Amino acid sequence: MSNDSDTPRFQVYKYQDMEGKSSPYLDISDAYANNIETVLSFEYVPTGKAVYFKAFITALNEAYNTSYNTESGLFGRVDPIHTFSNIQRNISFTFEIPAASGGEAFENLGNVQQLAQFMYPTYEDSRRANTISESPLIRLKVMNIIQKPSTSVATNTSATGSYAAYQSSLDTTTSLLGTLNSISIDHNLGGAEGVIEKGENVVLPKLITVTCDFTAIHEEDLGWEAGGEVCPECDDIIFFPEGAHLSGHTLEVVSNTFANEAFPYGAVLAEPQVAPAASSQQSPATVTQNANAAGSTQGTAATTADADPHALGLSAVV
Repeated sequence: MSNDSDTPRFQVYKYQDMEGKSSPYLDISDAYANNIETVLSFEYVPTGKAVYFKAFITALNEAYNTSYNTESGLFGRVDPIHTFSNIQRNISFTFEIPAASGGEAFENLGNVQQLAQFMYPTYEDSRRANTISESPLIRLKVMNIIQKPSTSVATNTSATGSYAAYQSSLDTTTSLLGTLNSISIDHNLGGAEGVIEKGENVVLPKLITVTCDFTAIHEEDLGWEAGGEVCPECDDIIFFPEGAHLSGHTLEVVSNTFANEAFPYGAVLAEPQVAPAASSQQSPATVTQNANAAGSTQGTAATTADADPHALGLSAVV
């Protein structure tokens, strides 16, 4: 459904008259979609309208394709020279839209209908094809896997802190901008699922399968910043180790960094660190220290065991 004020977003019996009766069963997929927000969302940028689907995803694939300008090499050079031109991120995925009731089947068909409408541009005058005002750009979000990467990096570099910051919001402002190149809709009319007959010459598909091809448009500069030596006194200009520099200035060594550490999945890794010992366990050094402490029963037990294995109830091994 579109991004209106209806709550909850998914309801199996939304278009059915229950006549005051309670629902005969609970669709667990509604609870997952409404409470845990396991959904896909498509927002039509020119109007801000959005449509949501439950995340019954059967395939999700990404491809990063780089383009190079290739020139013949210098005289005697075996390989040609490749100069980077651009990179394109393409996302293809398939998801299924099942219906647990006639009302949900009607809702599903309407949502797919709206998604198909998102393929068309915005016109100043819909009667004139030469009056396009905006292209049909889309913001896509597939939980935390496909979204606009956060530009803020968690300040807590511990493992638990980084993992706690790994989350996602249903807010469409965090959706990934791009072009929806194609959608393929299979109503599965010949499948085992069948249809719901609403009347003469009227049916509702019980299962709709949608396949999408999407190309991302990144809204930030992405790439690696070259490392080397940086001078804080010269507007942070980076000088490589072999470069010359003004005498008397102190250089600081910097490492190579990516423009957005959270790109593309938001998984910002913590610095390596030694994990603390479990509460029910102690390190060998701690055990030895406690055993040697004055008045320690642990040390007494160890001494007794060395003298007589039977003192601790141990059976002799022959």
